Amino acid sequence: MICISKLTGFSRKTALAVVIAACTGLMAHAQNDNAAIQLRTNGLYDLAACPNIGVEFQAENGIAWQADYIGAFFRNDARNRCYQNWAVQTELRYYLKHDIPPFPFVGHHVGVYTLFGAYDFEFGGTGYQSKTLHTYSVGLSYGYVKRLNKRFSVDFTVGLGYFSTRYDKYRPKEDNSGYMRLERRRFSFVGPTKLEVSLVLNLNYKNKFWY
Repeated sequence: MICISKLTGFSRKTALAVVIAACTGLMAHAQNDNAAIQLRTNGLYDLAACPNIGVEFQAENGIAWQADYIGAFFRNDARNRCYQNWAVQTELRYYLKHDIPPFPFVGHHVGVYTLFGAYDFEFGGTGYQSKTLHTYSVGLSYGYVKRLNKRFSVDFTVGLGYFSTRYDKYRPKEDNSGYMRLERRRFSFVGPTKLEVSLVLNLNYKNKFWY
């Protein structure tokens, strides 16, 4: 059998750094062009003990770009328990009623999205691990945004598309000195690949973009 190593923090930290750098630059550009900027978190991931944060940039023509970072790294080596995952998700969407005052970017939206990441799940027995870029999905989305007030909204989104993951099935060694790969598998399907109920904070709701 082949020994495998646990996921390292390098890939997830690199992905997070890239997302932060891209979002920082876009936020400065969006402020200059008077676009709308939002922070968001998917409550369904939060309930699954998987913290996430996202940024959305909205232009006056109804087009918006969204980037989300998802990650949970809980580990207990003494008991061979591991709940680790990270992913970066991006979406390009269009709001059908983006130009209706007093609040634009509410109501229906459609888009295209992609996701890539890695995971390692093992709870004192058989584990399942997928390394970076071995798990990904692409698809089309539909959603509806409900404005609560000028500061907050709720975004309900579903997506249909293609999902694929290649992973190693493994077990810890008897002496806890490492991990042995039992087999390598691939799983893919076409169907629901995205579900979102996000709380959204509008960062620059006071500017003239909001009519």
